Amino acid sequence: MQIDKRKSPMASVLSERTSLISALDTKAAFRDCPREEGWDEQMKLTPEIAIENANVAECVARGVIEIASGKVTYHLNHKKSYAWSDPEEWVRCIAIANLVIDKKYPATQMRVEVQVPRRTPSDFADIVVYRDEACRDPYLVVECKSDVQSRAGRDQGVEQLFGNANSLRIPLGLYEEYGESRFYDVGNFEPTERQRNLLGGRDAVPEQFGEVPAYAYVAGSEMDIHPVASHLLEAKIKRVHSLIWAGGKRDPLTSFDEWSKLLFAKVVDERNRRSGEFRHFQVGTNETTAAVAGRVHTLFAQACKQDPTIFPANARIRLTDKKIYEIVLTLQEVSFLRTDVDSIGAAFENFFGAVFRGELGQYFTMRQLSRFTVAMLGIGETDYVIDPTAGSGGFLLEALLQVWHKIDREYEGQSENEINRAKMDFSRTNVFGIEIHDILGRICKINLLLHHDGHTNIEADRSCLDVVFAHPRLNPPKDKFTKLFGNPPFGDEVQAGDDDHLGANTLESFKVADNRTKVASEHVILERSVDFLEPGGELGLILPDGLFNNQGEQSNCPSVRRYLAKNGLIEAIVSLPDYAFRKSGAQNKTSILYFRKFQKWQKTAFNQVYDEALENGASEEEAVAMALDAMDYKVFLAEANWVGYTSTGIHSDLNDLYRGSAGGRLVDDQEGTILGEYRAFRADPENYAGRKSPDCMAISAGELWRAHPSHRLDPKYHLFKREEQNVVPDGWVKMPIRDVLRRRMVQVNPETRPDERVVVMTLGQTGEIRPREAGKGRNPPEWLGMYFEDIPSTWFAARAGDVVFSSIDLWKGCVAVVPPEFDGALVTKEFPIYEITDDRLDPVFLSCLLRSRYYQRAFRAITTGHSNRRRTQVGDFEDLEIAFPPDREAQLALIARLVEARNGQRQAIDLMGSAMMAFNNAIDGRGDEALPEINDGEEIALEEA
Repeated sequence: MQIDKRKSPMASVLSERTSLISALDTKAAFRDCPREEGWDEQMKLTPEIAIENANVAECVARGVIEIASGKVTYHLNHKKSYAWSDPEEWVRCIAIANLVIDKKYPATQMRVEVQVPRRTPSDFADIVVYRDEACRDPYLVVECKSDVQSRAGRDQGVEQLFGNANSLRIPLGLYEEYGESRFYDVGNFEPTERQRNLLGGRDAVPEQFGEVPAYAYVAGSEMDIHPVASHLLEAKIKRVHSLIWAGGKRDPLTSFDEWSKLLFAKVVDERNRRSGEFRHFQVGTNETTAAVAGRVHTLFAQACKQDPTIFPANARIRLTDKKIYEIVLTLQEVSFLRTDVDSIGAAFENFFGAVFRGELGQYFTMRQLSRFTVAMLGIGETDYVIDPTAGSGGFLLEALLQVWHKIDREYEGQSENEINRAKMDFSRTNVFGIEIHDILGRICKINLLLHHDGHTNIEADRSCLDVVFAHPRLNPPKDKFTKLFGNPPFGDEVQAGDDDHLGANTLESFKVADNRTKVASEHVILERSVDFLEPGGELGLILPDGLFNNQGEQSNCPSVRRYLAKNGLIEAIVSLPDYAFRKSGAQNKTSILYFRKFQKWQKTAFNQVYDEALENGASEEEAVAMALDAMDYKVFLAEANWVGYTSTGIHSDLNDLYRGSAGGRLVDDQEGTILGEYRAFRADPENYAGRKSPDCMAISAGELWRAHPSHRLDPKYHLFKREEQNVVPDGWVKMPIRDVLRRRMVQVNPETRPDERVVVMTLGQTGEIRPREAGKGRNPPEWLGMYFEDIPSTWFAARAGDVVFSSIDLWKGCVAVVPPEFDGALVTKEFPIYEITDDRLDPVFLSCLLRSRYYQRAFRAITTGHSNRRRTQVGDFEDLEIAFPPDREAQLALIARLVEARNGQRQAIDLMGSAMMAFNNAIDGRGDEALPEINDGEEIALEEA
C-alpha cells in the first residue's frame, strides 16, 4: 500500500530515513531485547512502575488518564475503561502517555480498541492516532504487548501491527512492549517489507504529525505581544471565562481559580522571555493542542517555582488540553504588563461585575463603591493600608490606582523612572490584605499582579480575626496601619471555639463579644479593624444597617455602637440605596462607616469624662453622651440615592457619591457630590450647612447619640428627622401620629367558636386589602375557628376605618385603611392596628397621605435592620409627625383627582374583564366560565407571625 505523499508532510523525511536504514545492517539498526539472556527480573514492568512513570503521572494530572478502583480510564476521543490487572494495559497506558507528552499528539485525536475491517470480528487495534478531531483520517497505529515478549511473540505482534495498519490504511505503525519498540513506515513500502521500512524505536516517532510549528509572537520583535484597549480586553476576558465555566459544569469559584493559573503563566511568560525568543503562551502554526498545553503546564510550574506565594507547590491547571489551547489562542496577542492599569482596571471591573453575583456576591463589591470608599479616606503614598477581608482585591486595586494617579500629578516633570519607583515602592511595601478563602486569596493576588504588582503582601487562607500571621507587619495585629477599608462579609456568626474564623484567637478576647458565646461576624471584624489601626488611623467599611440601628441588646448592635463611641471619632456615615448589592444577589441595606481611632490623648480625655460620669451615678449611655460632648466634634451624614449603576448593575451616569472621568479616575471638581460635600465639611466642620440632593448634614456627636433612645446612627433616620422639622404646608396642622391615632388591641380567640367562619386579611404593597386565601401554602383548608387552635399566633380584630400596617414590610408600602367590607377581619400582632382619634382626619385622605412619597420616605427612614424584611418599631411609627389640613373638605379636595383616578382604574379593570370574557365566549362558546387563577408570587399575609 502506498500513501498519498501530498497528505503527509513527513513523507520526504520518512523516505530519507528509509534510505538510510536500507543502507545499514538492519540488525545494527535494531537489535533484539537482551533480556532473553541474563534478564534481571527486577527490571520488568509492573503496575507500580507504570503508575510512577513520569509521562503517565503528567497525563493523570492533566486528566487524560485515570487509574482508580482496579481500572484504568482513558479520556481520549472517547472515554474507555479497562482492567488495570492486565499487563498489556500497563504498556498501553505508558504508550498513550508518551504520545501525548513526548510526541505532543492530542488526546482528543486518539482512540483505543479500534475495530479493524476485513479481519476477525474480535480483532481491534490497540491505539490509533488521527489527524483530525473527528477521527476519520488515521495517522499512526500502535500494537501493544506485555513486557518481555519472546522472539516469536514479538514477531507475532509486529505482524498484527502490519495487518491492522494495512486494513485501516494507516501510513505509520508502532510496535510497543515497554522494554522494546519498533517504528515502521508502512505506507511507503510493500505489505511484506519488515526491514527496510524499520525507522527505529519509539523515539523515532515524529512530533505533532511531523509538522514544524512557526511562531508569530517573538520577544522584542515588531510582531511581539502588545497592549489592547479596555473594551477588547474585556471581551477576551469574558471569552476565556466562558470557556472555563463550560456552561456551568464547573463551579464559579473553581473557574476563577483555573483562570488565575492561566493568567499567572501568561504574566511569567511576559516577564521571562529574552529578545528573539518566541513567546511560549501562544499557538504556533500546525501546533497541536497537546504541544500548546504542555508548554503552558511548564510555564505554570516555572511560575509557581519562581513565586511560591500564590499557589501551593503541587498546584496544577485542571483544564483539558483543548481548553488550554483555545484560551491561549484568545489571549496570545495581549500584553497585560504593557497595558495601562486603568484599561486593565476597567476591563476587570466590568467582567467581575457581570460574573460575581448570587453565591459569589459576597466576594465582589461594585467598583463605584470601592472607589468612593477609598476616595473619602484620602490615601497617600506614605500610608500603610490594609483590607482585612480582601475578597477579589477590588478595594486594594482602587487604593493602588488612586495613589498612583496622585503620584502622577505630584511627581509631574520628574523622570519616568522616579515616578515608577514611587509607584512600585507603595505597591510592594505599603499595601496589605487578608482573605480567609484560599481560592479567593489567589484570585486577589493574581488580580493585583495583573495590575503591575502589589500581590506579595496578601495573607490568604487565614482569617483577619487570627492572632498569628505569616507577614511580620501583621504580628501582632495592633497599631500597624494608617488606613483600612473593605466590605466585610456579614450574615454569618462567629462562635466560641470556631477555629476557622478565630484561628489561634478566642472569642473572649473581643470587647464586642463580652459575655457572649457567638456574635455576628461583622461585629468582631469591625473591632479587629480598629485594632489594626495605629492611633489616629482611619477606616472606611461597608456595613449592614442593622449595626447602626437595631435596637435590641440581643442583637449586640447597641453594644457595638457603644464600642465605636468609646474608641474613636465617628467621622462620617454614608447611607447606600437598597439596590447597592442587588446585582450580586443580596437584598441588604448598607451604609459606609468612616471612623478615626483615638489618639492616645483623646482616649485619655474621653475616659476621664466617662469614668467620672459613671462614678457620679450616670448610666453607661449617659456617660458616653457626656464624654462625646467633651470631645466636641461633628459627624457628617449623607444618603446616596444613585451610585453610578442601576439595580441590575448596568452603568449609570447618575451618581451621588462622586464624579469621575470616562476612564474611572476621579475629577478634581466634586461639587454637588457626597465626596465634594465631605471635603467641604472636613475643611470647616463647624460652619458646614449641609445640602439637599444629595442629602448631607453635620451633627454634633453628642446630639447624634441622644437623638434616639437606642442611639441609632443610620443617616437615613437623622436626615429625615431634619427634614421632618421643616415640612408643614401653609394652613396645615402638625403633630405626632400618636396624637391622632391610637393603638387598637382587641384580642379575639376564634378557636372558642369552632364552626364560625372568619376573615383573615392580606395586605399588598399597593395598599390593597384582600381576603387571605384558605388552603394556600400553610393556610388551613378553611378559615373556621376550629383551625385556629393549633396556630400559635395571637389574633386581633380590625374595624372599618382603622389604619393597619406590616411591621416588617411597612417600608415597602404595606399600609392601608381598612374598608367597610373588612370590618372585623383578623390580623396578628405583627400588623399593628390604629383607630383614628382625631375627628378632623378623613380616613380616605389618611389612606392617601400615608402612601405619599413623603411618608414612604419616612417609613423607610425609621425601619431597623438590613435584610429585605426590615422592621418598623411601634414607638418610631408613633413618633412620626403627621401634617394635614384641619378641614375635611380641604382634605377631600386635595385627593379628589386621586380618588377619581383610582375609581376609574377599577372600572377600567372591570371593563377589560367583561370585554375579554365576551371575546372568549365568541371563540369557544363557554359563557363566563373562568379558569383557576395561577399565582406564583408571594403575598403579604396578615396572619403571618
